[in-house]
Amino acid sequence: MDKSVAVLSRTNLGLRPFESALTEAGVSYHLVGKSGFWNQPEVKSVLAYLTCVVYPYDWAIAAAIRSPFHPSKFLPKTKLLAELKERHGPDFSYWKMLAEIPDSLVNAKNLPALRDFVTFIHSLSRYRDLPPAQALKSVISSLKAVEYYHVEEDHIDNDPVQNLVELTRLASKHTTIKEFLDYCRRASAASKSKRGIALSTVHSAKGMEFHTVYLTGCQEGMMPHAKATDIQEESAIFFVGCSRAERELYITYSGQPSIFLKDMVKCQ
Repeated sequence: MDKSVAVLSRTNLGLRPFESALTEAGVSYHLVGKSGFWNQPEVKSVLAYLTCVVYPYDWAIAAAIRSPFHPSKFLPKTKLLAELKERHGPDFSYWKMLAEIPDSLVNAKNLPALRDFVTFIHSLSRYRDLPPAQALKSVISSLKAVEYYHVEEDHIDNDPVQNLVELTRLASKHTTIKEFLDYCRRASAASKSKRGIALSTVHSAKGMEFHTVYLTGCQEGMMPHAKATDIQEESAIFFVGCSRAERELYITYSGQPSIFLKDMVKCQ
């Protein structure tokens, strides 16, 4: 008999405590679809820039170039990354090429944007000796990341601004930037497993079934979500979450239980 287990949440942020707890306990888990805190593009992009504070590794430079923030906004990203990859070698890191031969990587019209990008990356070194939370806040501010995501379309499943707030909270638990980045790498690596407990938003789990399902965060403000405008749609999401369970369903909440639980929970 299939003994698959899944933890479902309304939002990606709601999955983060489970990612951390399972990682610390050494329990394998895998993410379904685009679910998971460490999978979110804003988390990956900001961590790439924070890594450049310590050292501009090739992967961090590439991620920074791909990011949506203003330092790389006007770069010919696909062409530039292809050029860097083609020329890369033992004596030519991405950073060395960007700093020393920028004119050979892009057309003349893109050269000012590339030089601005290099200047920005170089400027990040001034945060190197700051505590990790303060350094992260400085990077986020320099990128105007919060402003960027405030004008983007809202997606209830994933709130980029809240994810950055949570990332900063995690950084405050560490004493150095390197220590924090090491923690992030371990947590991110653990999330790439293909085995163990499934972690997923309800939306990503649609169409799937598991022997046992833990539907978490079934409280007011989360399910239905505080930003939701269609209560019927939220009710359907709740039903989807419950119906992923083939044999066993466990529902958790904190504080005021969801209105969808009114016939199941007697509040004292």
